[in-house]
Amino acid sequence: MRKREILSYIFLIIFLILLSFISGIWWLAEAMISIAIYNLITFGVYLIWKLVTKKNKMNFIDFSRIFIYRLSLLLFILVTLIWWFAFYQNDLNPAKMPIYTISNSQKTVIFQNMSHIWSQNFYDSVIENIRKYKKEKFVLFYEGVRPWKEESMKDFDNALWVQFDEDLYENFSKLYWVVYQNNEDLLWLVNNLDFNIDLGIDEIMEIYKEKSHKNNNNVSIQSKEAIDLSQEIVSALSELSPRELSVLRYVNKSIINFMIKNDGFRDTLIENMWNTSLFDVILDDRNKNLAKEIEDSEYNKIIVTYWLMHFDWVFSILKNNDNNWRIIKTDYIYLTK
Repeated sequence: MRKREILSYIFLIIFLILLSFISGIWWLAEAMISIAIYNLITFGVYLIWKLVTKKNKMNFIDFSRIFIYRLSLLLFILVTLIWWFAFYQNDLNPAKMPIYTISNSQKTVIFQNMSHIWSQNFYDSVIENIRKYKKEKFVLFYEGVRPWKEESMKDFDNALWVQFDEDLYENFSKLYWVVYQNNEDLLWLVNNLDFNIDLGIDEIMEIYKEKSHKNNNNVSIQSKEAIDLSQEIVSALSELSPRELSVLRYVNKSIINFMIKNDGFRDTLIENMWNTSLFDVILDDRNKNLAKEIEDSEYNKIIVTYWLMHFDWVFSILKNNDNNWRIIKTDYIYLTK
């Protein structure tokens, strides 16, 4: 037996032991039964191929040795790639959230980019920054979709294809070993100069329907039945053991780190997963509204807490209306620290 085959068998044994440790003895039994079944299936296909081509064939023992070797090699490559990707994203090169300070010489705006789910340390850092700047006479403009009519929410869910209830972010956070953003923790710090400058669901759906009507696209408003994603997450979590959930969370966190650091990948994913017409309103029209609120505000020192994807567009709108706007400082908060 070749040395590489011995090493592959050792790896497969270690992999199966780890699998049983993470998922339990029944998963180990299922894995071994699955390997045996696939071995028999591939051997059957191999025999048919040899009969058709009229070539010499190996016996079952020799074929199984090669099958186990190649399966072990494939598992080794997959496990190594997934582990290295997760370790690199989470520990070696985690995402960092930028804080942009912009000014047009009359107004100064600190744009704290946000992630709606992440570590408590991240939100603690944001709270600390809000306290700091409020003591310097800044006011807070925060993101937070305002109350809505039931009909508007139903239309929004159908257009988004997901039931967007108050528990969604909380349940998402359970999948990623993080916490969800609670706006209440960011408000009433130092003073009460906190302003919700976001659009409401009613306004978003009104704009969306108007644009859909202009584009002869009314059918898109209720194009799909909204999925109760929050309940799906709860159901999935209930089927996982604590160790399985730990592994899943570590991998999921690495995916979020990767998405935050890669704008192109994130934008492409959104374009292919969601109703892009609705996202045009969620992003573009809210960007315009935020920029207008900054321009029209009586306050000259503003700290803004808004989702990561908004800054570039808001800054572009401000700069188009007043070429004096400049980025004068950029700081960062690491999301995992």
